[in-house]
Amino acid sequence: MRIDMHVHTRFSPCSIIRVRQLLKKIQEAGIDGVCITDHDTTGSRSLLQSISHSSGLSIIVGLEYTTIQGDFLIFGPVEHIPQGMDAKTLLTWTKELRGVAIPAHPFRSSRPADPQILPLFDIIEVLNGRNQNYENELCMNWINTNGSSKKCIGGSDAHTLDEIGRIVTVFERDIYSSDDLIRELRDGNYTIQQRY
Repeated sequence: MRIDMHVHTRFSPCSIIRVRQLLKKIQEAGIDGVCITDHDTTGSRSLLQSISHSSGLSIIVGLEYTTIQGDFLIFGPVEHIPQGMDAKTLLTWTKELRGVAIPAHPFRSSRPADPQILPLFDIIEVLNGRNQNYENELCMNWINTNGSSKKCIGGSDAHTLDEIGRIVTVFERDIYSSDDLIRELRDGNYTIQQRY
């Protein structure tokens, strides 16, 4: 199952993607689903509930949480996530609620993660579609040197329609809920696929 793990909608002020457009574009891109990870909000969830999309697509709502130590993709019970946590507190909070926290674009020049906190995380976003190639390479080099036991995902970080599906994570099993996604992320039965 091919899922774009990192997509923004207009609920993120920096994205121009409308939810209805997103659903259509997923099908056109030939992928099976997306994770909507708007900045510090799950606002798309209520809109998705009002839109009938009996297409069999997998739409998971998480969020991209901002800390001073970097940005983190959060999956699980994120509706009432407290704002203002640092990365360590966020990781603890997420684990207590049986969710998953993943450093997003940790080696991006403009929004890097604090390298000292990366070892605390089990899963890292190593390929990001909006990164420069060298930023993704820095992350892969870090994984090869420091984190060989880390699980690695990729996502487009789409803010425009043409970016959707640029990088996907390919799961061996079907994913139709946040619980399915969390289970599969922890199991590690997936690979990353990049479209050029």
